[in-house]
Amino acid sequence: MAGTEDLSFAFLESHPADAARVLERIASQNVAALLMDAPVRLTAPALRAMLPLHVARCLDTLADDTVSGLLRAMGPQAGVAVLHYVPESRRNALLAQLPTALAMAFRLLLGYPEDTVGAWMDPRVLALPADTTAETALNRLREAEGESAVSIFVIGPGQRLLGQADLPEVLRAAAETPLSKVMHQATYTLPARAAIRAVGEHAGWDDYQMLPVVEREDRFVGALDRGVLARALLRTRHAQPGGGYDDLVANVAGGYWLGVASLIQLVVALIPVTPPQQNGGSYER
Repeated sequence: MAGTEDLSFAFLESHPADAARVLERIASQNVAALLMDAPVRLTAPALRAMLPLHVARCLDTLADDTVSGLLRAMGPQAGVAVLHYVPESRRNALLAQLPTALAMAFRLLLGYPEDTVGAWMDPRVLALPADTTAETALNRLREAEGESAVSIFVIGPGQRLLGQADLPEVLRAAAETPLSKVMHQATYTLPARAAIRAVGEHAGWDDYQMLPVVEREDRFVGALDRGVLARALLRTRHAQPGGGYDDLVANVAGGYWLGVASLIQLVVALIPVTPPQQNGGSYER
């Protein structure tokens, strides 16, 4: 059984998107059993790639502390997409178990419909007043909980977006230089209420990895990463299951996840997998 576990965990880590397609075709109670046994660091990427409704069903029978841990590992964007399918009473209980700052990020994103830019943005990116010095900005950047360190967004009164300061410019600036001296105008912005599908071909992606997201009157509320956008668009394409490989998975997969060794071995034969580093011959949480 340990060998089967290691093979399954290697597949999860090496091919999370393929694993997500497999998990979507296994009974939710069996996926829940996997989530109880597998390390969170391995399951979180696959959960981010799965359809939110299916994830919510898989989490239904798990304890709140387990679910909150998974949501924390998934991050606000993917986690909120799942919480849209969780009853409000349990949703509030799960949010209460998250760290305060992360819970605030979740609640902000829950205020947007799940198919909008606002629901997928990262509200934790660093935004600082224009008179903040380069030294202070870099210190704040080291402490920030956001997922990106590409730019520092510069804001004015009323949270109005004034521009953005790219990290290389801030690093080169003298310690006491204010951000107003190194920032440049935010050439592109995304409306928080825009449909996520409508911004896939936005011209700003040719130049930037992350674009600022604004509400009315240029009020800054977060930023959307190109990688997160790709996941959001891919998720909509997978809304209707296809055939071929997925049908093979649907026909073979059944019962407890760790009992699908033959399926995993077939996939491994088609896609070479290099098992990740192990401790004591088995994976650890």
